[in-house]
Amino acid sequence: MYVVYEVLLYLVLILALPFFLLMGVLRGKYLVNFPERLGLYRHRPDSHDLWIHAVSVGETLAAQPVVVEIMKQRPGTSIVFTTTTLTGQAQARRLYPEATVTYFPFDFAFAVRRFLRHHQPRAFATMETEIWPNVTRIARERGLRLLLANGRISDRSLPRYRAFRMIVGSVLRKYDRILAREETDRARFVAIGAPPAIVEVSGNVKFDYDPDHAPLEFAPRLESLIAGRNVLVLGSTMEGEDEVLLPELERLLAEHHAFVVIAPRKPERFELVAGLLAMSPLKFVRRSELDAHVGGADVLLLDTLGELAKIYRYATVAFVGGTLVPTGGHNPIEPAAAGVPVCFGPSMSNFREIAQVFLAHEAAVQVRDAGEAIDFAGAMFDNAAMQRAWGERARQTVLQNRGASQRTAQRIVELLA
Repeated sequence: MYVVYEVLLYLVLILALPFFLLMGVLRGKYLVNFPERLGLYRHRPDSHDLWIHAVSVGETLAAQPVVVEIMKQRPGTSIVFTTTTLTGQAQARRLYPEATVTYFPFDFAFAVRRFLRHHQPRAFATMETEIWPNVTRIARERGLRLLLANGRISDRSLPRYRAFRMIVGSVLRKYDRILAREETDRARFVAIGAPPAIVEVSGNVKFDYDPDHAPLEFAPRLESLIAGRNVLVLGSTMEGEDEVLLPELERLLAEHHAFVVIAPRKPERFELVAGLLAMSPLKFVRRSELDAHVGGADVLLLDTLGELAKIYRYATVAFVGGTLVPTGGHNPIEPAAAGVPVCFGPSMSNFREIAQVFLAHEAAVQVRDAGEAIDFAGAMFDNAAMQRAWGERARQTVLQNRGASQRTAQRIVELLA
């Protein structure tokens, strides 16, 4: 089975290589991390207690309270922290200065073995459901203890995992512990081949997110732009959302004395959204050009990374992107933890249980379209008492659902004992 899998990996690499090269030339992607993903490093080998993997920004942020708890329970734990994406790598280097931060190896046997020889971890913890046959098999062969944290099986993934149950089950059986977010996820892990004895419900570590209270670098400039107005933050917007939200923003700004922050999820959309704004009657400024900007603006295009979480402290209301288009949604916890009323669209399959918790506590609103999202913002602008009540319910919902990070850290420390 593993031989067939390895052959298929090489075929995929051969077919995808022209794409990697093109993206590397056009956008600076892939080529910059290619050597490390093959297990080739410039720094000297070193041994580590723990290898933590987080795919991108969201998982990297979610890992932070787990890492803090590990250090409380087992001071001095040495960590090698991997991500897959460039944005995740930047976030990890900012959050974990004491860790060795590098890229997750390609799942070729030779790359995985090079990684393990170079970093020499004793245990491996992956944040969320990352199923890599060679990483799991070879790590287990080398004696690593394995844990899958914050595990989730989405509605979309479940049929695929079931179709390959023999392969997926053989991978999951190599883990010492699988920590599922909720009972539905626990049952799904068992259904695709995980031994029931190793799967437990630990809750969602994303509820343990703690807002960064450090000052925002450009706070004085931003406050000058806001000039006392109500603020709507459109966070992590995706393709297809900015296009339908912008006409509604024109209506909002015509009816309310307000300021808007638009934060596209992907850096490659910064230019596209800037073009959409340039074609609209909205007066906007890009964050990257703010220092040179003279005068006011009604919209800030946040075309930088790592600042959205701190922006939420200025929000009167927030819309969570990736939810008006069928991408599965993004995490509403960041604005909610800041005490901000939150709305999101119908596409929340990636955050199913989080959305259900917020909706059950009347701590967020699920809207059907862009018009309803802007109507919700307008209602918050018009009624300060209602805005405070929604914001406080959102904040309390986050606080009441914490604790998963402590449980996850405890299980990891047990593996290191």
